[in-house]
Amino acid sequence: MMKKRSRSRNSFSYRLIIAALVFFAVLCVIPFWYVMVTSFSDPQLVKEGQFRILPTGYSLQAYEMLFRDQRFFSGLGITVFRTVVGTSLSVLVQTAMAYALAKRFLPGQALLTRLVVFTLLFNGGIIPNYLVIQKLHLLDTVWALILPMGFNPWNVMLLISFFAALPASLEESAKIDGANDLLIYSRIAIPLSLPAVATILLFIAVRHWNELMDGIIYIHASNLKPMQVYLVELVMRTQMSSMIEPTEQNITSVSMQTAVIFASCLPIIILYPFLQKYFVTGIMVGAVKG
Repeated sequence: MMKKRSRSRNSFSYRLIIAALVFFAVLCVIPFWYVMVTSFSDPQLVKEGQFRILPTGYSLQAYEMLFRDQRFFSGLGITVFRTVVGTSLSVLVQTAMAYALAKRFLPGQALLTRLVVFTLLFNGGIIPNYLVIQKLHLLDTVWALILPMGFNPWNVMLLISFFAALPASLEESAKIDGANDLLIYSRIAIPLSLPAVATILLFIAVRHWNELMDGIIYIHASNLKPMQVYLVELVMRTQMSSMIEPTEQNITSVSMQTAVIFASCLPIIILYPFLQKYFVTGIMVGAVKG
């Protein structure tokens, strides 16, 4: 009798948890669905508030206006370049640094780790960073968007925990077989730490893709502005009727904003499912000790 009650309670708790998770999942999906539906709806009907679960008066006017401007494609190219190159460079720098700091025999390892933690708590701020970029003659170059993001202390600390948990016997066996540190790092440490590497790769890629302020601060040439800066300027133009062509006056700022948001989020939404399993494993590093 007690076993039946226990099973019924466990079943009820399980169903309750599933229902709560489904509820919160729906809450997370609703904003994205609203943005997508609004962007594909007729701008005039959106202006009148005739919102439906499915697109109302299907229209691509907002996307036609978005894709008509060549600056969108130049900004997209800059954003793709900074995301691919910046993510690759950041992952290389941060994994190499974390692998070295995970070795306790490294001279000054404790001091260097404390310096990483210090930069995690404190940073120079916008003005010192701007002065550094200026002195390095990186203003109005794509490298001003890439190099400052090459180091992230939180990612390094995450990777240090992962590399430190690798069995020392693997490295010892590899050295006996004649492998050097670079070979051990690339052929053993990185493949075994793939969940953590994929996790920080996703963090870095999303940050590069969504970053706005560095493009505003460091880039003044219109042909070098990343996509996020262009999209913000485009939304501002739709809110100023004097800057909109007569054929585009029927496109409301809401339709334009939702089209911009959906277009900018779509690549990350497509990428995330491929990295989700690594992301879940990597983010739980250090949560369970065994």
